[in-house]
Amino acid sequence: MKVEERRTAILELLMTEEAAGIHDLADRFGVSHMTIRRDLEGLSLEGRVAVGRGEARISQNSGIEPRYAAKQRENAVLKAQIARYAAHHFVQDGDVILMEGGTTVTAMAQHLQGKSGLTVVTNGLYTVNELAHLVPDVTVMSTGGILRDLSFTYVGPAAEDFLADVHVRTLFASATGFTLEHGFTDPNPLESRARKAMVECAERVVMLLDSSKFGVTSLITVAPPDGIDVLVTDAQAPSRDLEQLQEKGVDVHVVDLGMGKQGGTPVSFSISASHR
Repeated sequence: MKVEERRTAILELLMTEEAAGIHDLADRFGVSHMTIRRDLEGLSLEGRVAVGRGEARISQNSGIEPRYAAKQRENAVLKAQIARYAAHHFVQDGDVILMEGGTTVTAMAQHLQGKSGLTVVTNGLYTVNELAHLVPDVTVMSTGGILRDLSFTYVGPAAEDFLADVHVRTLFASATGFTLEHGFTDPNPLESRARKAMVECAERVVMLLDSSKFGVTSLITVAPPDGIDVLVTDAQAPSRDLEQLQEKGVDVHVVDLGMGKQGGTPVSFSISASHR
């Protein structure tokens, strides 16, 4: 295998797996550890791979979108806690909500058990699957559209047309990255268009974002910093960013990994904010 072919194969592998060890990569590709280290160094210089503690992963600022399975494994504990908190504190009986198909938002589904009269709209195939066990107590609607193989979300004109005719109380969304300069960003144009359409049809936008997403900028801005109503994150999120978001009128909730089964209360930074 030529150098460029092997480096491409390494990237494809890291898109599927959260991380891979240097020794494991050497064994998989049948080359020496030094060869793998040179490959990773080259990919790192290009900004495509981050290397540390003897393992490599896709760089968050690379613009490369990992596959759904890799996203599920990344910061899984933080995502689960954020999702549980959002489900317990921002979903009420009789609500009409929209859940985008990202892994953090999808994790909310298991915490909607017992809600009555709930209608859930989603563009996520896996989100539909997670919600299926709540039917018929919960009405589940899918946008339809073109199914993306990386994210297993429906995008494109059909999805956007569906969302243009929908009116929901709350959108639960996530993003690939956030900075104060560029707002909430996503690497895929079709995915970004669908998420922008979701923002437009919601009375309230609740953003679920674990701390690893802060300081990361992807290709397209989905919403500016003040384009959301509520942010739910974890205690590792940078205080300066949270304070700036509060000043822009965002209701910021920082969850604690030690919370109980009902989602607990925020550790800090929780303030009231008017809806847009």
